[in-house]
Amino acid sequence: MIHLIWSIINGMIVLYFLYLIVGFITKGKKIFKPQFKFVSIFIMVIGIVQIISASNSGKNSNRISITENYDRKNNSEIKQVKLEDNWTFDINMLVKYSIEQNEYIPIESNSYLTGIVSGYMWEFKSIETNNLNMNGKAEFIANGILKWNLFGITVYNESKTFSGIIE
Repeated sequence: MIHLIWSIINGMIVLYFLYLIVGFITKGKKIFKPQFKFVSIFIMVIGIVQIISASNSGKNSNRISITENYDRKNNSEIKQVKLEDNWTFDINMLVKYSIEQNEYIPIESNSYLTGIVSGYMWEFKSIETNNLNMNGKAEFIANGILKWNLFGITVYNESKTFSGIIE
């Protein structure tokens, strides 16, 4: 529930920013009410800075290479694991395996958020896993950071560690 409230707060700030921009263009300085003048100007400046800096920021791919030495001509298979299932969003992970002589060798992994992700960023840091067993299962430990953002600014970094079985 806290994740939904955080997303709603982020959405309200963005809508207020858009209201300020449109109001400033149409009405000028009259849009800034005296009792909220400082907060309104602060949100407007932060929003403009975020828009300008968004074009310069590099995207984190959340892709981790596990095994460098593998034959790219071999078949591969991708397994998906849901690391965390929240009410508003999920943290998912994919592990790609190279199939070499009936042995599944982990090659790379990718992790991402799905759902209502407004106000959150997921940074996938590491994964430890081994080859799939004959029964088609492998244990894993994955680490990452869930960043709680307010209008594009990181307010809190939540370190997350997941462990489980890939089937």
